Amino acid sequence: MGITIRKGIPTRCFSKNIPNLTVGIGGDRLEVSIHVNNEQVYSETLFPVNATITLSELGNLLTSYVRRPLVAQCHITMEEYKNGSATDRSSIDFTLVYCEADVPTSCDDFCQNHFLSLLIGTKITSVGRLEYLHYVGNDAANVTAYYTDGSMQSFGVTPMSSNQSFTTIDVSPKGYMQPGKSLRGYVVTAGARRQSFIIDAACPDASPILLFVNSFGCDELLYCTGTLKKSPTFKRKSAVIDGVNKNYSIVETRQFKADTGILNEDMADWFGDVLRSPLVRVVTLRGGSVTVGREVIITDSKTEQTNRAEEMPRFTFTYQYAQRNHNVVELDRTGRVFDHTFDYTFE
Repeated sequence: MGITIRKGIPTRCFSKNIPNLTVGIGGDRLEVSIHVNNEQVYSETLFPVNATITLSELGNLLTSYVRRPLVAQCHITMEEYKNGSATDRSSIDFTLVYCEADVPTSCDDFCQNHFLSLLIGTKITSVGRLEYLHYVGNDAANVTAYYTDGSMQSFGVTPMSSNQSFTTIDVSPKGYMQPGKSLRGYVVTAGARRQSFIIDAACPDASPILLFVNSFGCDELLYCTGTLKKSPTFKRKSAVIDGVNKNYSIVETRQFKADTGILNEDMADWFGDVLRSPLVRVVTLRGGSVTVGREVIITDSKTEQTNRAEEMPRFTFTYQYAQRNHNVVELDRTGRVFDHTFDYTFE
């Protein structure tokens, strides 16, 4: 009978959406090995039930191996044995795209029509902020900018980084400013992919600015425009030493409570990706330069949302430094009187 593939795997799929592989065999056992980018990650002898073997939960097995390269080649080798002799051999090759989300469409369809982000819709941004997009492939990207006087202008986009697997582009608003014109918004396209940005002319101060790894393993930026509250707590241990009561141990936990500010519906849905991110860092923007700061962990969040038409989504969350020592010197904020919107020309 040999090996029969009853239910296979698409040539490209997301790492968390790998379907079960069902194989029919005529032998008494099946030797299975799996390689990701030529590295063996699985090797087992499997025995059939009713002449059928099913490899399930492959996403849980393989996702961690795709997290670093983001796109990887997977090779499954199957060899059938009967009465101790090899009787048939088969293999399957497919491409894995790293993804922690359950995407309700095929990997090919999503990658061809969407950027690697869970933000499906319009993003609010401001002049002076940084914005980046990532996508699978190397399609040329273009931007159409719209101005308050009704005019529009097209721009080409030079990739920040690009390889055969994916591309990263800088689509920050400053690249589309024109003398004598006020930018209203812009649309980024790359092939069939489309991402819209709307400019908040008020340019609200953003603190904190968080750089987080999204569900596709790519970096995204969150700008929180609400109030930021710092609430350090101290745990002290004291004892009488040489007749004097002293604090011999002081442990600081520096907590921050952040407010996203008012979000649109698209960004409200996208915000959940920040809370589930495995890596979040604080970013400081000053005079056009970027400083990626300390890693933080989110310890609490309030993200209730209803379907009331008049509701304006706004969320709060608490975070603290990931490192043990919370006595962190914040040089970029020392002595500051004004917020991030202050013009540093006058310093």
